Amino acid sequence: MVRKISGAIFSFLATEIAGGIALVTSCAIALIASNSPWGAEYISFWEPSRNFISEGLMSLFFFLVGLEIKREFAHGELKNPKFAALPVIAAVGGMATPAIIFTLFNHSGTGAEGWAVAMPTDIALALGALALLGKRIDTSLKIFLLTLAIADDLGSIIVLGTFYSGGISPLRIASTIGAVLLAWVIPNRSVFTTDRLIRIIHPWTSFLIIPLFALVNIGITFDFGTIGTLITSPIALGLIVGRILGKIVGITLFAWLAIKIGIASKPESLSFKEIAGAGALAGMGLTVSLFIADLAFTDAHQLDQVKVGLIISAIISSLLGLAILRRYSVAQD
Repeated sequence: MVRKISGAIFSFLATEIAGGIALVTSCAIALIASNSPWGAEYISFWEPSRNFISEGLMSLFFFLVGLEIKREFAHGELKNPKFAALPVIAAVGGMATPAIIFTLFNHSGTGAEGWAVAMPTDIALALGALALLGKRIDTSLKIFLLTLAIADDLGSIIVLGTFYSGGISPLRIASTIGAVLLAWVIPNRSVFTTDRLIRIIHPWTSFLIIPLFALVNIGITFDFGTIGTLITSPIALGLIVGRILGKIVGITLFAWLAIKIGIASKPESLSFKEIAGAGALAGMGLTVSLFIADLAFTDAHQLDQVKVGLIISAIISSLLGLAILRRYSVAQD
């Protein structure tokens, strides 16, 4: 049976898809500008406002994440344990496997602290790529990917607070963990319902805050004489292999195991090949990954390796996911 998408979820999906386009556009602008003759001026232009955007404005993004998770537990897929189990357990596999792969590449080097960078999925990018397939995509697949990405957000917040809180300033604690907790404790009254707050905040984060974050943080100057060194570094390779292969293997394997042992059920319209395609799209991650990288690494060269790894893995993951779903996904009537 195909589950219907509520009006609130449909609106959320539409905004995320458009936000994904805005995010990709901002990334392209940052990369082009930072490698233009005015690259130094571009980077220096954003420097005075970097902390305000990365620590101040991003608090609204994490507040929205908290609201999204709260709504899913109250009214969405996460309310029903049986329905929620499949994408949630798949999300655990999709976080753990890339982190393990990254650690294998970096266990004896200076990049070991960045294992969590390989974990997060960018909802806007994943749903934006999924939208390119139009009506061929079944409702169950959309709900699966959305719920998986939200569970991924929750897992990333837990990891951020557990393993990286020591390196976070009081301001960053307030803007990340504090913002998520605030979303949970706000009373769900008629004037400030969770859905209403999401409708108000979501466009601001999708079309202003996240694109600004990308403009400030994605800019990297490529020296084509050393680009090979960046790509083949353990940090970049760990991210590329971990996100491209680790997400597919982890999400598909954990989903299969959850169904096999009987703790989750799969909609009839959702195939394992489609789950693998969704797993590939989940390899696209920028926003939270960059946020964690900024906490894990202080060396600018290491951060450049992270950015290269994330960009390459996002491009390959999107192409691979679209190819799989274009081949195997057929929308149900």
